[in-house]
Amino acid sequence: APSLVTIGKGESAEPMIQQIQISAESVDQKTKAASSTCCCFGKKGIYAFFGTSKGAIHAVHTATLEVTCSVKLSSSAVNTVARNPRGSDIVTSSSDRILRVCEVYLPGQETRRKVVAAGTPPSITVITKIQDIVNRVHWAQALFSSSGDYIVSGIQHKAEHNIYIWDKLSGSLVKMLTGPNELLEDCAVHPLRAIYASVSTFGIIYMWTRVPQQNWNAFAPGFRELEENIDYTESEDIFDRRIVQENGGTVDCVLERILQDAHAVAGADETEMDIDVDITDNDPLFSDSDSQSEDDGFVIPVRVECDDKLPPTTVLSELEAQQPLTNDVPTESGQTITE
Repeated sequence: APSLVTIGKGESAEPMIQQIQISAESVDQKTKAASSTCCCFGKKGIYAFFGTSKGAIHAVHTATLEVTCSVKLSSSAVNTVARNPRGSDIVTSSSDRILRVCEVYLPGQETRRKVVAAGTPPSITVITKIQDIVNRVHWAQALFSSSGDYIVSGIQHKAEHNIYIWDKLSGSLVKMLTGPNELLEDCAVHPLRAIYASVSTFGIIYMWTRVPQQNWNAFAPGFRELEENIDYTESEDIFDRRIVQENGGTVDCVLERILQDAHAVAGADETEMDIDVDITDNDPLFSDSDSQSEDDGFVIPVRVECDDKLPPTTVLSELEAQQPLTNDVPTESGQTITE
């Protein structure tokens, strides 16, 4: 039976060993008597997960030592079980050469999405299965990456030292790290950084990481990287205040530098000037002077084209008929004055 060992704080304190009895009613009778093959603690150590030789996973509460949830993954033995450092998921590797990612919902346990309510029934659900259908290789270890979004595992196949990285949700292969021709025994993942460690059958430990590329252009704009060294020859007058040109004239280097900085600042002020695109002034060319409202828009000017068949006098007479040129103004005596 699995046991929980509690180590005391003092030097003279003896460790307390408590045996965990898998005797919950929800556990299958066939898997209850199976021996435990692997275990790991959950997030914050509230629960412990045990894998058995008959393919079952038991979630045990560390305070009460009672089985909270149990599920049978397969009929093959569970070789390894590991938890997600950034969530409540677990990943298992079994003797049937399949990696299973399980989503765990237990009372009072925090997940990356939400906090599981106290009344929620506990459950362990398989969300992703990963396997090599072609080669059917055995997996040495199954772990989560430091970010918790990928599954990392090494293979135990012939004289190959390869590490595979899959996406946790889709199960698609993201990267394969190829090492020397040595059988891989075990692998480990750094808890915070993207660093992997693997052990070969010869006792050699290999560290896997990504070599960062330095991009100096992000810190110094205009910086030009050189593939090889270039010899630079300083001129004799590089530190002189005044330089005599070929035409005989002299140039004050300090004054020239000050003028260049002033022009650069002035150019920057012009480029940084705010442009108002929200307010538009009414152009008198496209606006109606008789309009009472400012939001009437603009009027497109129309050019009146005369008909070639009609003489110009006829067009003028039609315009006069539509808009008379004289106005009658009445006076106090009743007479009419024509303007």
